[in-house]
Parts: sequence; C-alpha cells; structure tokens
Amino acid sequence: METSPLKHLLLALFFSAPAFAIEAFKIELHDRKIRVEAPKSVSSQYAVIVENLSLNDVVGKFHSAGKDLKFINVKAGLTRTVEFRHTGKGAVRFQPLAPAFQEVELTAGKKTYEIPSQP
Repeated sequence: METSPLKHLLLALFFSAPAFAIEAFKIELHDRKIRVEAPKSVSSQYAVIVENLSLNDVVGKFHSAGKDLKFINVKAGLTRTVEFRHTGKGAVRFQPLAPAFQEVELTAGKKTYEIPSQP
C-alpha cells in the first residue's frame, strides 16, 4: 500500500518541533483556474503541495528572477510535494508549462486566492 506525499508531509509537520516546522503553500490545479492557499509567512525554505484536480497531467516549474528553482510533473488526480530553497529577492512564481496556463506568484500572508484562466 502506497502512501501519498501529502500524508508524509503532514506527518512530518505534525511530529516536528514548532520551531522547525515549515509552513507550506498549497496549489490546486483545476481545468479553468488555479487556487492557492498561502501560509502566513515564508522563509528561504519553501514547501509546496501541488494537487492536480484537472483532467490533464501537468508539467510546471517554480522560478524567480529568471532562475529556475524546481521542475514538477503531476499526473491528473494526484498530489506532489516539493521543497526548495530561495534566497533571492524576486518573488517565487509557479508556471504551468504543459498544458500552458498563466503563472502564479506565491505570496505569503494572502491566505487563499484564485487565478482564473485568461480567455
């Protein structure tokens, strides 16, 4: 029986000491929108849960100021968790590459926000 990466992340966060817990972004990929749940704050270590609720597999990347930070491939109906460091000054963005969709800026403290598809 295989356990999901989300379950591993939640268990790790639950059993970690509060001083070392990493708050995570959650990105939900839908067919016509992207929904982001943001933590109150973020340090240089990013944790992002990407849940693909669309009918298509999604390939995307996290980048900042022209520098690629992490690439990800999430099959339809599955969830992946990624971690990466960002010490630069530019905002971190998630850009779906295939299928193409508008990119999303990861903004801490914004709580929940949605990005609709552009016509």
